[in-house]
Amino acid sequence: MIGGGPGGAMAGTLLADAGKQVILLEAAKFPRYHIGESLLSGTADLLQRIGVLNRLEDEGYIKKHGVQWIWGESREPWTVYFKDALAMPYDYGYQVERDAFDKMLLDNAREHGVDVREQHRVTDFALDDAGALVTYRDAAGATATVRARWIVDASGQGGTVTKRLHQQQWDPYLKNLAVWSYWRGAERPPGLDAGNTFLPAFDDGWWWFIPLRDDITSVGAVVDSEVLHRHREAGMTAYYADCLARTPELAERLRDAEMVDEVRVARDWSYSYDRFAGEGYIAVGDAACFIDPLFSTGVHLAMLSGFLAAATVNTVLDKRELDRSRVLDFYETAYRKEFARLRAQVYFLYGGHGADKDSYFWHARSQFDVPGIAPEKAFISLIAGAFQHRSWYSRYLRHLDVPNELRSTIEQIFDGKSTGLGVDPQQPLFRSRTYSITEELAVDGAYLRLAQSVQSRDGISLPLTEPLESLLAMADGATSIQLVDRLVEHGQSRDMAHSMVHEAVSYGFLVPHSDDSLESTGTLNS
Repeated sequence: MIGGGPGGAMAGTLLADAGKQVILLEAAKFPRYHIGESLLSGTADLLQRIGVLNRLEDEGYIKKHGVQWIWGESREPWTVYFKDALAMPYDYGYQVERDAFDKMLLDNAREHGVDVREQHRVTDFALDDAGALVTYRDAAGATATVRARWIVDASGQGGTVTKRLHQQQWDPYLKNLAVWSYWRGAERPPGLDAGNTFLPAFDDGWWWFIPLRDDITSVGAVVDSEVLHRHREAGMTAYYADCLARTPELAERLRDAEMVDEVRVARDWSYSYDRFAGEGYIAVGDAACFIDPLFSTGVHLAMLSGFLAAATVNTVLDKRELDRSRVLDFYETAYRKEFARLRAQVYFLYGGHGADKDSYFWHARSQFDVPGIAPEKAFISLIAGAFQHRSWYSRYLRHLDVPNELRSTIEQIFDGKSTGLGVDPQQPLFRSRTYSITEELAVDGAYLRLAQSVQSRDGISLPLTEPLESLLAMADGATSIQLVDRLVEHGQSRDMAHSMVHEAVSYGFLVPHSDDSLESTGTLNS
């Protein structure tokens, strides 16, 4: 394991939990400073998986329930809340100081059995048929090597493995610069909104306003990288002050505040490598790709890829019967798809300063695999990190104790107000003619396994479990309410029955009577 940031700590913890001997080599001594302080609500579920979510609560980190925007042709603020996202286990994220937060994750990895070695910098590696030989320099300057069966490259933007083995592809449209500092005493909204991120756009780019503990607020601008050359003589501190003066909504919040740190500058160029994994190694987080910080996806993508990487590596090492290239392709496809849909929305927001919020919502809808999702809900789900509607994660949840919060957020289905997106609970439902049965890899606990899926004409899939197979066979013109009752008679809990009917309708596997339906009850046909 190279690197002990959120992605490395996540992957290392899960690999150790699965019985692997994990050595984690980290160049720095934690705690160490790092930018990227706003966590998505989808990240909370990942934190729960490794047992640290309660620590954030106990240590008083600021909760973020939503995001306020000033974006587009109007200067009227608009706010979205994570509670309105599709199927989110938690309706809040956290604002964190990364030095303390990252140390907490690394310490947690130690507690789970990871051999964490700080101030150990990897200087070289070699891949061979037996795995990898990694060379490092310790805190005293001595050089040593360690033999590993597999390398997880979580080295951040340094990309220890990927930089040598693969081509880095810079995004020509997202070559930006971050300019930021910290303030004490900034004005925050009252009540539930006090911890929300504030994202106002201005002539040169956009700002982040992230409330942290101890009345400290992170305030930064993301602008085109060319401003560094244009303002080299006056300096970036003067440029930062000028940008504040040109954003009156933000200046008002800082009117009585005091800047308590220097102005910092960092390049935020977006990129991805042409491959994320290969024989003997897998890259997570920024070692694989980096996207503009508009949606605060850095920690989320790092931990999500760490989760996926752990399941992938466990499978490669322990499940030799599965084709190795197919297993690695699963990781590549799943991670790249999450990255691509977020990048597409960032493109749209950057190109749409003259648009309105509804256009942003509708574009987000095009990024989702749920045909009937409302545009605003799609936008909120995207910025919240909602990924459990995807089939690989859906299967993962089905093998765990799914929290009640997940069920209760799905379109109010458990109080009888809805059983699907835009479907009358009294309307007869039938099986669609257009789905097929496919076999694909899915996360099952600590491993990947082959599993059958029901796949729509558009490529949307759900795991073909026995209850789902029964549900599709029952869809002979029964209403959604009747289908729920039948599933309960067959042993499903009412909450699970509601959830299954909702998913099948939302994904288009159950449809109202039309030319696209099949009015019979036989077995499924692929």
